[in-house]
Amino acid sequence: MSNWMKIGTQLVMALAVAAGVMVVDGNGEGVQQVGATEVEIEGEEITAMQEGPTVRRQLLHRSGRFEIAPQGTFTVNDAFMRNVMPGLGVSYYLNNIFGVMGGFSFGALQMDTSLRRQMDANGVDDVSYSRVGWSLDGGLVYVPAFGKFTMMNAVTTHYDFHLFGGFAMVNEVGEAASENGSVDPEQEGVRPGAMFGAGLRFFLGDSVSLNFQARNYLMPRAQEVSGGDSDPPQLGNTMMFTTGIGIYWPGEVQISR
Repeated sequence: MSNWMKIGTQLVMALAVAAGVMVVDGNGEGVQQVGATEVEIEGEEITAMQEGPTVRRQLLHRSGRFEIAPQGTFTVNDAFMRNVMPGLGVSYYLNNIFGVMGGFSFGALQMDTSLRRQMDANGVDDVSYSRVGWSLDGGLVYVPAFGKFTMMNAVTTHYDFHLFGGFAMVNEVGEAASENGSVDPEQEGVRPGAMFGAGLRFFLGDSVSLNFQARNYLMPRAQEVSGGDSDPPQLGNTMMFTTGIGIYWPGEVQISR
């Protein structure tokens, strides 16, 4: 009887040891599976961060939007007559970096320079002066740099630096120095050429910006002052400075992932 009890006890102990080993093995596999899953998830997150954009959840102020910009343009390097030209610029951005643009400005107001006033004071009235009557341009826009900055830890604004270039058509107009004077025909006509420049844009909100641009028009121009026998138009640079307000449509700004 005691032998049977001893055998039964040994059998129970053997079964208990076997069950314990199975439990340990099962728990080990579970821990290994959980650890492997965590490593895979972390690897996917690291890969996504490496392959994704550096800055996330960024406001894409330009992407897929139209910009309509009432603007004022001022000629910079005219020697005798400066022009103030109200106008309108329109742009469409294919994404946040590249876009197409066009604009029109009209020479509504002219201001005599000190050189022109000096000539008038000296009685030089048998000449005519050239000025820009209107300008039409179009081309491509490239935004290589954009971001945001904070002033005095109180006001935060987004900005961009952009480059642009394309074609231009400029209407040159002649103006006689006196009422009875004549205009040199060489000083009048539509001049085709190229336009390129750079600008800064400061966003006052999601749909409004303050714009500053410097433009250079490379085109044939007549002599700025003529006594009636000027040479044909020669290739030259006409610099203009533009400031305006950009209004964006549609009103919702896209956000990067």
